[in-house]
Parts: sequence; C-alpha cells; structure tokens
Amino acid sequence: MDNNKKVSFLKEFIKKIHLKTLLIIVLIYLILVTICYFILKAEGTLNTDGSEISYLDVFLLNFLTVAGNDYAFVDATGSRIIGVLFLLFSMFGLSAITGYISSAFVENKLNSTRKELKKMQTLKNHIVICGWKNDIKILILDILRKNKNLKTEDIVLITNVDDEIIKTIKDDQNLLGINVLKGDYTFEQTLLNANIKNASKVLIMGENHDNLDAELIDSRVFVTALMIRNMNSKCHICTEVKTERYKKYIEAQNVAEVIYTEEYTRYILSTSTNYSGMSKVMSSFLDNGDGMSVQIYPLTEKWFGKDYIELFNYYKKEKNTLVIGILENMGVEKELKHQILTEAQKSTNYGEIIQKLKNVKTMETNLPILNPDDDFKLGKNMGAIVIGREK
Repeated sequence: MDNNKKVSFLKEFIKKIHLKTLLIIVLIYLILVTICYFILKAEGTLNTDGSEISYLDVFLLNFLTVAGNDYAFVDATGSRIIGVLFLLFSMFGLSAITGYISSAFVENKLNSTRKELKKMQTLKNHIVICGWKNDIKILILDILRKNKNLKTEDIVLITNVDDEIIKTIKDDQNLLGINVLKGDYTFEQTLLNANIKNASKVLIMGENHDNLDAELIDSRVFVTALMIRNMNSKCHICTEVKTERYKKYIEAQNVAEVIYTEEYTRYILSTSTNYSGMSKVMSSFLDNGDGMSVQIYPLTEKWFGKDYIELFNYYKKEKNTLVIGILENMGVEKELKHQILTEAQKSTNYGEIIQKLKNVKTMETNLPILNPDDDFKLGKNMGAIVIGREK
C-alpha cells in the first residue's frame, strides 16, 4: 500500500469512527474518574504503601475496572458504586469504540469493491475470463503476449476462489492492474458487474465446485454461454468443455469457439502411436515458445476475387510466412448473417436474393479449408491460416 492509499484510508477511518462520539465517551470516562477521585479523597482512602492517593492513581487503576475488574477500591462503598458505573461504561463505551473501528474497516473494504466495480463499468472491448485454472497466471500472460495491444487493465477475471488466491493474482508484478471479480459467473448480476455487454471477447472455463462431475461443470459453462450470447450478441465467445455431449449443445447455440480438450488429447495420443515426433509437431503448431505458431490474418479487400495461389506466393515471398489454408465465414455468426441479408436486400436480382437466403441457412461460421486448390477464389469474411512468427 503506497503513501497516498495510506493517507486516504486514514481519512476514511477517522471519518467513519465519529470523533465527536469518541470524545463524548472519553469525557464521560474522565468525569467518572473525577467523581471517584473525590469520593476516595472524602473517605480518606490511601494507597497500599500508605501514601495519599492522587488523581493519576485513580485514573490508572480504573483501567482494571474498564477491563472488567473492580479490585482497585473494594473497601469503600462509594468506590464500589463507581466500579459498577465503570463496568457499565466498559460494556457500552468499549463496544461502541470497537464497533466504530470494525465498521471503518468493513466500509473501507466495501468502498474498494465499489471502486473496482465502477472501474469495470468504464471498460470497452475488454476480455472477460470466466473460471479458474491452476495455471491461470500462465494463461493470462500468454493472452497478453499474443495480443500486443492488450493491457492487464483490459482483462476481467471472474472466479470464486479464496480471497488469498485472488490476492496472489493482484499482487503479481506481471499482472498489476488486472480486474478480478469474485463471484459465480452463472449469475446474471455477476456478468453485468463485469460489464459483459461491452466486452469484445469472453473465455469460459469450467470451475470444479464441490467436486462436481464433468457434465455438471459443462452445464455451468453452457448456461453461461447462453446468457452472454443474449446479453452481447457481438462478442467472441470461447468455451472449454470436458464432455462431447455439451460440445454439441454449445455448438448448436452458434458459439464461435468450443474447445473440447479430450478430443485434442485423443488425437495427439492416437497419431503419436503412428508417427514419431507428432507430439512435438503439434506443440510447435500451437506455440512452443519460439514465437512461431499458427495464426489467422483477416483478408483485406484487395484480395477479394483473387486466387489462393496468389495469396500463398505473396506471404511466402514478402512475409516469409507459410499459408496453409483459408478460414471461411470468419467472425460472429449473427453479424455475418445480418451482413449477408442486408446485402441481399440491396440486390434487384430475385434469383440472387433467394440463393443468398439459402446460403445463410446452411452457412457454417469459421470453417477451415486446409490446402485448397490453387484457383480457390478469395472473398469477404475470409482469413488466411498461416504458420509464422508472432507480431
């Protein structure tokens, strides 16, 4: 905590504990001590060593009474009465003080949470990560490395792990500024707090609560994907599932990316038995740390209508990058269909309009076509699948 934060907290703390109330409590205490002092003086009470009792003696000894003891002046009736008053004072006065102090800390915590929520409401085109993995730090750092324009402040992590674990994320020097929202991502309000309506990308991972089985974990991912799609139809949603059943369910809801980890694991295991080195090849395709990986570059308008071989040669000669295929219908399905239907309405050729309407019904978004024919025609909403060095 820097000096500015300390000063700010101290101001809030002083404001919350109501100095006027504390002054009244202290004043009452001093009045009781004063009354006790005069009673003892009138009764001729002496210290244990025979010396005359002073105001300071009464003040100090009565701390025992405030703490719940009245051993100080048990021989005098008046001092016993004052002791009872001190006991009553200790019950209400100290309770009030500790209550004010506790409420100050609670209020500070609530204010911190409110500030974080308010900050999230100002985000736009940010990334929301729903869920938790033990290697979440590595995952977030990889996302930042692959998105050079992305800052940690543009990431919102929704998780339900313990506060201590969340603190380790916030205190990590490489993740300073990241927004962490504690809560259940299957709740609509939690997603709204993360400003999901203005997010550009959402990653949903299964969190294992109370040792749920794989299908129950995937059902939470499925429900969350549906809610997010209804809240923000334009955002890019990526989900991770553990069962083939929910993979099909989520794909049927037109979610852009469905990662079925078991499928990839099974493929790597099966091919590795036939080809030596396949696991290393797959690792290199994805990213083995040398900066070379499979990437997708959206095609600009200058490539529309040209042949695939022209694109292949251009990237090989000019970019030293290998094009291995084309991604058709690249983007969010709802936006693509809206775009195609809008263009169809502008046409005066009824045959063309009918054909486009048919194409919309059968269209598959983000369809990869690996190693197409040389004369394959490039068009709108396509991307080049390449193996190259990350920018």
